[in-house]
Amino acid sequence: MAVIYSYPKATPTASDLLIGTLTSDASGENPTKTFSISDIIGLVPAAGTGGTVTSIGLANTDNFLTISNSPITTSGDISIDLTNNGGTPSSTTFYRGDGQWAVPPNTVPYTYTLTSVANAPNIDINLTDNFSNVTFVKLINGPGINMTSVNNQITVANTGVNSIVGSTFISIDSSTATAPIVSLSATGTSIATKFLRGDNTWQTIAAGGTMSSWTLAGDTGTPEQVDDGQTVTIAGGTGVSTVVSASDTITVNLDSAVPTSIVAGSNVQVSGTGAVTVAAANSVQNSPNPVGSPTVTQITNIVALTQAQYNALTPVDTHLYIITA
Repeated sequence: MAVIYSYPKATPTASDLLIGTLTSDASGENPTKTFSISDIIGLVPAAGTGGTVTSIGLANTDNFLTISNSPITTSGDISIDLTNNGGTPSSTTFYRGDGQWAVPPNTVPYTYTLTSVANAPNIDINLTDNFSNVTFVKLINGPGINMTSVNNQITVANTGVNSIVGSTFISIDSSTATAPIVSLSATGTSIATKFLRGDNTWQTIAAGGTMSSWTLAGDTGTPEQVDDGQTVTIAGGTGVSTVVSASDTITVNLDSAVPTSIVAGSNVQVSGTGAVTVAAANSVQNSPNPVGSPTVTQITNIVALTQAQYNALTPVDTHLYIITA
């Protein structure tokens, strides 16, 4: 048999023959035989039980894969691709759960430009991001506060209390500007039994009582409240004078020109309250003569004089008596 070192190339078919050794020959001599390709394919087992594979295919159940050229029944390639519902794959895009290629949120850093603007009477702080979105924070003036904005600089000024100044009896400690201390400047010890005196010292009130006020009343008129520290004056009336003397004494005196007693007589009536009434003006009755011995001239007439008439009188007549108040 000739030895062939090379053979021409050809595409086999199922009916073509192959040369091989038949080891199952009954003679035991292992003769060389020819075998058809179809016979050899029939000897390939399927799942260990024999049979043939007639097609190969792939299936997808989640819709994220697109499979093409499936199944294959003879020969070929099966293509598998991600389902693209939109977008373009790139170094900045990612496959999203809805099947689209997209840029994930917040992957581009936000930067802000901070500016301020007056929005009377308040100030707005504007935050502008690198996507031209603008948000703002509003600063509102509180009581005693006024804010201004110039060239993005905010000035906060106090329009309320700018200083605390001490006065009589009051001292101010401003060593801590934000928390000044106001206190009494009095000397001495402040305890429950002492009081602040007018000389700015803590002193005990001598013989101090607890009276704060009392009521002064008379037979007529509206009662008056007398408060602690007020003075009550006992004033003299017509024919009455008052004198203050030690110790804490007021003496009430009748003036010397005031009669001490009045007796009723003819043409003169005296009431139970001491009021004197002349029954007939300018008429005095003296009969009988009240003076028995020695006999004196009786008063026969009473007249009223003006001040000028009185000043012109010269009491030369022994029967003329001048009575003044």
